[in-house]
Amino acid sequence: MLGSLVTWLRILGYDTEYWKGEDKEMIEVAKKEGRIILTKDKGVVKSAEKNGIPVLGLTDSDIPEALATVAEAFEISLEFDGKRTRCPICNTPLKSYGSRWFCEGCGKEYWIGSHWVDISRKLSEARRIYLERKV
Repeated sequence: MLGSLVTWLRILGYDTEYWKGEDKEMIEVAKKEGRIILTKDKGVVKSAEKNGIPVLGLTDSDIPEALATVAEAFEISLEFDGKRTRCPICNTPLKSYGSRWFCEGCGKEYWIGSHWVDISRKLSEARRIYLERKV
């Protein structure tokens, strides 16, 4: 449901798991591992709240809006840090080699290429939305 948001949170350096199993098991894992649940499912929100798990019910699929909402709720940074970034595919912390990164988990390599313009634009937009909400 929020796969794109998971990718962006990983790029920002946050340990993020995309859950593909049953909701009940997700609640148990989140409680055990001290995780926050981000979801669009109102039933999951109610279940997480009932179990004392930090949860955020999202309504917007727009990445800058969603990132700003998460930043507002949990005070996360919306600044890219090449030393903290994670693999958007497998969540492994990336090894930094200047402006290149390597994932020891899945073998992917990343670099600042033409896609970087879009990444920078979306993160700037998320920061702008976040700051406007703080005023």
